[in-house]
Amino acid sequence: MPRSLKYLIVVGIVIVGILGGFLGGFLMTAQFGVAKQSSELSSGVEAVFKLMQEEALNPPAETTATIGAINGLLQSNGDRYARYLPADDFKNYNESMEGSFGGIGVVLAEENGNVKIAQVYEDTPASRGGLEKGDWFYAVDGIEQDSWTVADIQRLVKGEPGTEVEITFARPYTEEDTMNMRYPLGVPYTVTLERAIIQVPITKTELYGGDIGYIRLFEFNRISGDAVRSDIAELKKQGAKRFILDLRDNPGGDLSQAVSVASIFITEGIIVKVESRVSGERSFKVSDSTMLPDEALVILIDENSASASEIVAGAIKDYERGTLVGMTTFGKGSVQSQLAYKDGAILLTTAHYLSPKGNAIDDVGVSPDVEISMPLSGQKEFDTDIQLQEAIKVLEKR
Repeated sequence: MPRSLKYLIVVGIVIVGILGGFLGGFLMTAQFGVAKQSSELSSGVEAVFKLMQEEALNPPAETTATIGAINGLLQSNGDRYARYLPADDFKNYNESMEGSFGGIGVVLAEENGNVKIAQVYEDTPASRGGLEKGDWFYAVDGIEQDSWTVADIQRLVKGEPGTEVEITFARPYTEEDTMNMRYPLGVPYTVTLERAIIQVPITKTELYGGDIGYIRLFEFNRISGDAVRSDIAELKKQGAKRFILDLRDNPGGDLSQAVSVASIFITEGIIVKVESRVSGERSFKVSDSTMLPDEALVILIDENSASASEIVAGAIKDYERGTLVGMTTFGKGSVQSQLAYKDGAILLTTAHYLSPKGNAIDDVGVSPDVEISMPLSGQKEFDTDIQLQEAIKVLEKR
């Protein structure tokens, strides 16, 4: 089976939070002014802060209280993706997008006040240390918290290449394990990892059965569309006539690249709609020439396929261009704007995605045509990857 990997060289731990951190898809940047101050709001916050200073066992510092108040306000409308990034956190956030720091080589997902590993890249400190998808962060260099955000983990794990970081994880319990109430998320284990420059794969390809081209797309970055096109051209030279695009565990990324990838398979029409309370509805149409207008196609998806992955899957499904195999996707169909505030930024949900037929994605996801459930460990080997095996079976019937 001919195999190839394309890499994007970055330095560090890859921070792509499905429920936080990098919020996927379509990040807009803007300046904003502060509306006329509400006397009720300001006086209420000041009164509670004063009460805490007088009565609380551990009264917060004013800066800590201010950050907490801002985050509370941002999430008061139920926006679980909204957050305030103070100057240092905003600097770390931007560095994680640019790949300018040392780390361990994982993709992160934030969920209900905890952070877990969504993906471990091959040949990295994380893979060599035995980290697995689904492991929860419990402590970093001895620091424990009641709740974690992606920004918290980023701040503690990043550092100079060659330096070490000690991390305690909780691996989800199996039926044979006895639950420890101190570690409700799983069995604890601690590893010491040396930070390093990470070669983050963009795509991975295989050729199955002589004419089935397989492309795994790890995330939607600025060159994903070109990478997939290059892979298809190479696989066709090797004899591929039918194709599998694997979007499992792909947390999303750049909206324009989602449109570019979908345009490889769809000849014309709308790929995704973005609906905003302020700006109304905007449609993004096929952006590039179609490489595979008619070839048999399967899209692999799972519960960790989010954002831009769901845009591609939703378009393929609406146009009946291919068969979706796997599990219903994550349901991350909202758009976050990055708004400058003081020396940092505020991330705020300002719109949501709709599929070409107007189907909602947020909190719903995209359902497969052929549903195949599989444990997290199933993708490690071909013999246990029953979703991939099913995808091949679907194509062999075409």
